[in-house]
Amino acid sequence: MTELTLSRYGKLGLRGLRNIVLKKPISISFEITHSCSANCEHCNWGGRVEETRLTAAEYGEICRELKPLIAHLSGGEPLLRRDICDIAAAMSNPGGMPILQIVTNGSGLSVKKYHELRRAGVDRFCISLDFPDSRHDDWRHIPGLFNKVSNNIPEIALFRRNDILVSCCITAANAQALPDIVRVANSWGVGVNFSSYSSLRTDDPQFLVRHDGLALALRESIKEVISLKRAGCRVLTSDRVLWDYYNFLTTGNTQRCMSGYRFLVVNPDGRFTPCAMVMKYFRSQEQMVREFSSTNSCRGCFICTRADTEKSVKDLVIDNLRFFIRKAEGPRLTDVRDRAPSIFRAA
Repeated sequence: MTELTLSRYGKLGLRGLRNIVLKKPISISFEITHSCSANCEHCNWGGRVEETRLTAAEYGEICRELKPLIAHLSGGEPLLRRDICDIAAAMSNPGGMPILQIVTNGSGLSVKKYHELRRAGVDRFCISLDFPDSRHDDWRHIPGLFNKVSNNIPEIALFRRNDILVSCCITAANAQALPDIVRVANSWGVGVNFSSYSSLRTDDPQFLVRHDGLALALRESIKEVISLKRAGCRVLTSDRVLWDYYNFLTTGNTQRCMSGYRFLVVNPDGRFTPCAMVMKYFRSQEQMVREFSSTNSCRGCFICTRADTEKSVKDLVIDNLRFFIRKAEGPRLTDVRDRAPSIFRAA
């Protein structure tokens, strides 16, 4: 378990610039299992999946070879892996890179498991939240899930609130609930990072925001989220990215994807895919770039991984400058905004 110090962020920043120049991934999602304890409305996974899985040591080898800034332990539901702590230990590099982050629905996360994962080297926990109440249970098809996370997250946050985030995927279903999700997370003592829905996973456009009435409601929601952010609620998504989500969900407009260059996915069996929504398999990043990324024209998503890794160097500096200034000035107890630079967040 290592503090995310200013010195460590400096090292990560240098590696980030190096990876951008060399066209190496900034972020890698290690989908260590496709089995999941949930069956979410906006996702293609759910239930048990028969699959071949690498060992903890093999995931560690891939992580050291590709040298990302951020390594995500994801799925499916990563906590279904009984060897999850071994995997984290094999991939972690205390005091160095990458930042190791786990993405979970929270159904298997307890205070005890939190401490075990922290000792194994996990730097940050991203816990999914789609609604600020029991609608979350219905969306993920896990009875009692909202009550479980609403009890566990505040208890865990008492130890180290900066290493826990609520992750919310914006859909047509929760477009009007975003401010309340921020308020709930704030009451738990943690921050929020937003992403946006893509129909690439489910081939279902119903959760995009494509009619004027809902588009207006989403606009008002985002404006209120930004106001809450200004008032001190910890929202890690930049204002510009929030409006980029709005534009994608309402119009489908986005830039050409940089998967394979800025980010990629490692599957349970060690094969690489450009993202979680493109089922094309490769044995190396070089093969992926040559056979897919160099001609890829997909514009079908704008998830947070893209929003954070595809920024220009200028935008990265602008989005992160406030963080570094505050670090240099020292902590301010009343200020809970933007505790981590955007490039070091989830995706």
